[in-house]
Amino acid sequence: MNVSDNKSKLSLSSSPISIYHNSKFSFDDVESVLEPLFGNYYGISELRAIISNVDHIWCAYNTTKKQYVACALVRTYNTDKVLFINLFGVTQACQGQGIGTRLLKAIKNWGQKQKYVAIILHTQVDNYKAIGLYEKVGFYKQYYITNFFPPRGCLSFFRSHGSDAYEMILYL
Repeated sequence: MNVSDNKSKLSLSSSPISIYHNSKFSFDDVESVLEPLFGNYYGISELRAIISNVDHIWCAYNTTKKQYVACALVRTYNTDKVLFINLFGVTQACQGQGIGTRLLKAIKNWGQKQKYVAIILHTQVDNYKAIGLYEKVGFYKQYYITNFFPPRGCLSFFRSHGSDAYEMILYL
């Protein structure tokens, strides 16, 4: 993984969730969260390539269950001072508990301290839970992009076009 050794931990004493940034995450740690959410679309090889080519990884760790429950893979565009969230996911069992909100706020706070100007991400237009989460944190829909997520695998044989997406932006 192409992340710096700079490590930070953000934790609330009453919460069993700790947020880590650029720790020495193993592929297994990150995959345990993201593969069930995105594995069918990307496949394990492409998912590993995405994990390997990001600049920052944030993960939420449940100290009670001793497992990672959310991860964000982030690239930086230093010339524009923009962060781009490649993948963001919370395990299905932990969705709706505020973990995704905390993880996004940690990324937002870090980006502000580092003088980034915006965070950008893409999400499918019918992913209402994700859109609601992103808007709650302050993102808004910037662009509607047709056929952004191309069909993959056996689906590509049956579908002639991909899913549409919103590009969402949060100004810092």
